[in-house]
Amino acid sequence: MKLVNQQVIKNTNMKRLYTSIYSSPGISRAHLAKQTKLSKTTVSTLVDELIERGFIVDNGIGESDSIGRKPNCLQVRMNSYYVVVMNWHENAVEAYLVDIAGTSVFHESRKLSEDENHVACSGSCFQESILEHCAPDRILGICIVMSAMIDASSNEVYSTTLNLPSMESTQIIKSLKTAFPGYPVDLLNDTACYSYAEKVYGNIKEKNFAFLNFGRGIGATLFTEGSMLGTASGSSTQFGHYSIDPHGPECICGNHGCLEVMISEQALKNRIPEFGQIPSLSALSEITFSDLGKAAIFRDPTALAMVKEMAWELSIALSNLISTVNPSLIVLGGKIPDLGEYFLNEVREDLKKTGFRRMVDNVTVRYSQLQSDSFLNGAMKYFFDIHYSFTNQDPTNFLSDDIRRKP
Repeated sequence: MKLVNQQVIKNTNMKRLYTSIYSSPGISRAHLAKQTKLSKTTVSTLVDELIERGFIVDNGIGESDSIGRKPNCLQVRMNSYYVVVMNWHENAVEAYLVDIAGTSVFHESRKLSEDENHVACSGSCFQESILEHCAPDRILGICIVMSAMIDASSNEVYSTTLNLPSMESTQIIKSLKTAFPGYPVDLLNDTACYSYAEKVYGNIKEKNFAFLNFGRGIGATLFTEGSMLGTASGSSTQFGHYSIDPHGPECICGNHGCLEVMISEQALKNRIPEFGQIPSLSALSEITFSDLGKAAIFRDPTALAMVKEMAWELSIALSNLISTVNPSLIVLGGKIPDLGEYFLNEVREDLKKTGFRRMVDNVTVRYSQLQSDSFLNGAMKYFFDIHYSFTNQDPTNFLSDDIRRKP
């Protein structure tokens, strides 16, 4: 037991040092000691080990305002270790090789064949392509990212926007255990990955914030006191199935008037007739947020009316979210920023009418400022921060957030 505790403490300290170096490239050992409150001897010993193992690099003497010996600059070592991120789509798998320094160095997209499921496609892509671009011992783990709620305790994937075969949702976790022999695997919700990227890279200072992801569906991830509520399995919230109109269209979940059937991108085409016609969009088989946002920019009256109504409907849901968890910040991400500033301003104004003013007045609502592929860095960092251990690497370990570990 004593040895286990020592390993935990060592791993925690190495994570703190690595995180500080990741966040502050060029930091010195002396500054690391001050920042982490660890002794200079501990910092020096652990930093030397991180350098020897290839996680960080000492770039030599840096600049200093103080008199005396100049400090050495420490940085995360690029092109050393990687996390594989597999993004599952309806009929395809996109595979990425992501450097732990934050760069995607390889990408391949594969369509599923008629007799192939997502797990088999991911496994063949890994064996045939990923391992051709990276030495096996340089890969720390595999992240499977999908739009779904994942219940690891019952080995089940449910409420997914993907059209998975009826039996595949209950067999995914079991089959992933054997699809990537020798590597830990993490099954992650896409919204959680986006939100974690927002937390790490979006310069968010607020400890309590919500991230909403608008894609094929609508998802939400909440952070309280700086930590993700629940885990990245997406099983703690189901914001897309919040009903804003009990007399609205029926949702696949059985409810009526859920956000996903009212204001998701898939709902746009069917909703336009409620407000009139948009000539510039009438010939399109599918309507995107970008299409509707552009029509609103050019002052199409139907587009403006529709965007205005959607803003009102979202504000109803947000007002209840604010009253429940009282976040300081709400970030709207995914494809919704394509609706433009008119939509965002309407949401802000409507919240003053639909929400509890004392709370609403203290909430900032803004669009995400990260790129659409930020989930890659979010998945990589979540895996590394939450699941990876410097002192206890178990290549047979399977992770799907059933392990509730803190970084």
